[in-house]
Amino acid sequence: MLALRFGRRQIERERERERERERELGASRQGIPIGNLTSQIFANIYLNELDRFVVHTLKPQAYLRYGDDFTLFVDSKEAAAAVRAQVTAFCRDELKLIINPKQDVMVPIRHGIFYLGVEIFPSGHRLRKRHWRRIQDRLTLQNVASYRELIARHDPQKLPWLNWLMKEKLLDQFS
Repeated sequence: MLALRFGRRQIERERERERERERELGASRQGIPIGNLTSQIFANIYLNELDRFVVHTLKPQAYLRYGDDFTLFVDSKEAAAAVRAQVTAFCRDELKLIINPKQDVMVPIRHGIFYLGVEIFPSGHRLRKRHWRRIQDRLTLQNVASYRELIARHDPQKLPWLNWLMKEKLLDQFS
């Protein structure tokens, strides 16, 4: 099984409409800030057509999309190449989107794929090392519950490590 992974893309048509509105209002900003709630809503509304095309026309074994990141799973390298060409053409011709070539990769699933900060393998999944460093740097009393849930879901064997780290941070904070 192969995973066809498409990453960050610009929603060009919506950005152009937003620029036109700003020009009319005399604003100097460009685009919609990433992380802004409106950009997430626009991605879901705008990419709904891509969802329908993939699910009803291409019919891959599996299809995941979160915001503007999406992954398709197909049987063979040849099928992945054909799906890649169809998705790229659909995005270019119908949605007026350009897929970032750096994020457009075909990977045998047995090697694992990276998706939304998680390494996914046929046998399971785990958090990326980069996320472990971020957790270590950012862990506080206010966010420990969020990180505990994230670790419990993706790397439960590391919960003792989180408990130890939290005790160390508490000792440092109150000493």
